[in-house]
Amino acid sequence: MKLGNVLVLEDEPFISLDMEEMLKEFGAASVTSLDTRADALAWLAVNTPDLAVVDPRVNDGLCTDVVEALAQMKVPFVVYSGADVDQSDVAAEAFSAGEWLSKPTMPEIMAEVLGRATAGR
Repeated sequence: MKLGNVLVLEDEPFISLDMEEMLKEFGAASVTSLDTRADALAWLAVNTPDLAVVDPRVNDGLCTDVVEALAQMKVPFVVYSGADVDQSDVAAEAFSAGEWLSKPTMPEIMAEVLGRATAGR
């Protein structure tokens, strides 16, 4: 699978490292790992990834603005979460544009979800 350049937004260092390794094994040309919404938004202002994997809630808040930016840029994304976003939350609509995957996951399931996320490009 060819994933191109991948953005990972994750504030747990061990999960981020594990994700980087998995993405490289699955064919990512490069992986940029960031741990705050602010850093992700600044990075997205000057870069366009081919794919993103986003934890919906990091230390500086809910990542609604990040996934909205990704959707506007037509970048497929996977929401990788240990908890659901409250469906009554206005943010739920923004996150629904991505593929959902629960933490932790097996590499085979991650590969399947990444394949679905990138199928349309």
